Amino acid sequence: MLEVCIDSLESAVNAIHGTADELEVCSSLAEGGLTPSVGLVQQILQMANNISRRLPIHKSCVKCSCGNLIKRPKINVMIRCRTGSDFCYTEQEMDTMLSDIEIIKQMGVDRFVFGALTDKQDIDEYNCKKVIEKAYPIPVTFHRAFDICNDPIIAINKIISLGFNRLLTSGQRPSASDDEAMKLIKSLLEYNKAIEIMPGAGVNINNAKSFIDMGCKIIHSSCKVIKYLPRIKNNLCMGTNESESIFISDENIVRKTKETISS
Repeated sequence: MLEVCIDSLESAVNAIHGTADELEVCSSLAEGGLTPSVGLVQQILQMANNISRRLPIHKSCVKCSCGNLIKRPKINVMIRCRTGSDFCYTEQEMDTMLSDIEIIKQMGVDRFVFGALTDKQDIDEYNCKKVIEKAYPIPVTFHRAFDICNDPIIAINKIISLGFNRLLTSGQRPSASDDEAMKLIKSLLEYNKAIEIMPGAGVNINNAKSFIDMGCKIIHSSCKVIKYLPRIKNNLCMGTNESESIFISDENIVRKTKETISS
């Protein structure tokens, strides 16, 4: 299976047209993915549910055949209130994220994605338990905060004990396709009866099949291309991470990646 991470409605449309099995819905993927707006989640859920009704997924779908799509993708929502690679959250930050879960849970999403660490780079069992309990009965993926943990084996055992049923990991390397990352991911698959191991980061059409052949049931990819934005004449900057381009999931890359891992 293929989970495509997206942070816009355009990317969601492309991922669904490309027959992605699941969508991880975020905002700000350039920052590693943050909690998306309620409006984005609502629009994507409507599109997914239109498949069950055999309708075009979106009003922009005038000349496509998406009304013939059969399988509704699962909609998974990132819960992460801020940037930063520490994943060590204050009480106020946790209150914010628990409120997000409470609101989004009522919308009918299929899964949440979350991770929290202590200042010792270990699993924050206290706050993770709060999230699992708040999300119940909706399942929760532990995200790539795992890749920062000091001891991956201790970490995965804690993650399983807490009740997470999927782990997103790059094998504690920048790219999941690195040799050392592949070795760790293969060792983590020994736990696949208790938790689903989903490789992500650097996973693309060229290496996706190798993870399936290894024993992974699902992979995580953005299937992205660059979309250039109109140039700003006066060079005003509206933030600290301005760019002249954004990334958009590409329908053809999604479809070809699905075909590759299904062959």
